[in-house]
Amino acid sequence: MIKFKSIVLQLKEEEFNDLCQQFVETKADKYLRLLKLYRENKYNDEEIQGMLDVNTSAYYTLKSRLFDKIQDFLTNNMSTPIIDLLRKVANIPTLIYDTHRDTAIAILSKLESELQNYDMPYELSSVYSALKKLHLHSPKYYEYTQLYNRHLAYTIALDKAEDLLNTFMKTVGDYFASRNKAQVEYLSLIKLEMSNINALYESHHLQVYKDMLDVTFALFVPNPDAMKDDEPVEDILARMDKTFDTYSKDNNYQHLQLVYNALSFEYYHKLNLSKKESKFYDEVNKKLNSFLLYNHCCFTTHFLLSKVERAIETGTEDQLYEENLESLPNYEADKSDIPNYINWAKYSAICAFYAKKYQEAVQTLNGLINDISFKNYPHSEIEVKLLLALNYSMINKYDPATSLLRSVTRKIRELNDEMGYENALVFYKILSLQMSSSARQVDQKITQLFAKFELLNQKSNRMLEYIKVDENFIKTLSQVVKR
Repeated sequence: MIKFKSIVLQLKEEEFNDLCQQFVETKADKYLRLLKLYRENKYNDEEIQGMLDVNTSAYYTLKSRLFDKIQDFLTNNMSTPIIDLLRKVANIPTLIYDTHRDTAIAILSKLESELQNYDMPYELSSVYSALKKLHLHSPKYYEYTQLYNRHLAYTIALDKAEDLLNTFMKTVGDYFASRNKAQVEYLSLIKLEMSNINALYESHHLQVYKDMLDVTFALFVPNPDAMKDDEPVEDILARMDKTFDTYSKDNNYQHLQLVYNALSFEYYHKLNLSKKESKFYDEVNKKLNSFLLYNHCCFTTHFLLSKVERAIETGTEDQLYEENLESLPNYEADKSDIPNYINWAKYSAICAFYAKKYQEAVQTLNGLINDISFKNYPHSEIEVKLLLALNYSMINKYDPATSLLRSVTRKIRELNDEMGYENALVFYKILSLQMSSSARQVDQKITQLFAKFELLNQKSNRMLEYIKVDENFIKTLSQVVKR
């Protein structure tokens, strides 16, 4: 279902102003008012209907027609060299059936050159198919048949590689949210299949997809054996950067540059090289609203969690909440993409936590729990409930916090993996101790337990790494029970 209000909110300021001006010029006052009311994002449909003074049927007709006008406006404003080329490709049947053969061949040859310049292999197949037809009675028929067949086979391989990359990124998210060890083997098989496809053609497109997959694997998948023949990550990243620079007109690469920046940031962040990570962080962070839409080719929301870790390292975690409001004012996470939705909710909650807006963090996490099923994501269920219990304890709501902690211990018993979740059990003890009014020397005991938690929180079941454990936090925890 298309979210009409979301589309209006996501309009760029220039687009919104141009659309308003269009309605002013055509004296479409009701469309203009409805557009502005949606843009304000203060009213629901019933309130807007009353303000426009129309009945329900007229309101939904008006809304539908406004949506059509916005679609037309956005489509007509898509004018780039790539779009113009695609329009020319779409016009190929006219060249075949309604244009003199010599003229058609001249146009197609020019189009072939332009498509090669922009490195658009899919569209080149259509050009070679047309040239093949136009040279049916010419010695060049065989040449164009070979070119067509080769490009067709290549585009099929490219499609397969893109599908593998998409499936890989989806599975990385599933693994991160579940920590299901069986998915590590599946991810390793996808990695191997990508290598096999890449070996079939000498193609920079295929190489880039393989490089993106290999770097993501190195960052997020705990299987060293599957990486034993890989090049160093830094060398892979350097090759990607060189490819993007060489084929700067490639429309896909202009977008994938952002993925390269994110992978580079994650790599240097993992190595604690703050100076090297900084420039890549800035590039992604300033385009964060767009980057989060790249979830088909990148594990996007992990950047948000790394962003919190970076803020803790630089002592700016208390600025995250306001920065989030400013940089992502109208962002709506896709609830059907559960792993990325979980990360988004955790990030939103932890931003509120550091701003001491504990009730808002509680609402965000409760909304997450109500919106999705954690059936296939036990790791995330444990982590989210511990984070929610922490926020409840900060506002002295110990009954729901205790209920959540019981749920966590039941889940760990169900998994029969207490050794793997010793970190979670220690965090459970910290919160239980913090909520115990009879406890003595709470701060010392909490300090000792946090030291144990950090020691255990290094394995594949690592969680809550974005909680800054320092003297102030421990002092706050210790004093909550006395409030």
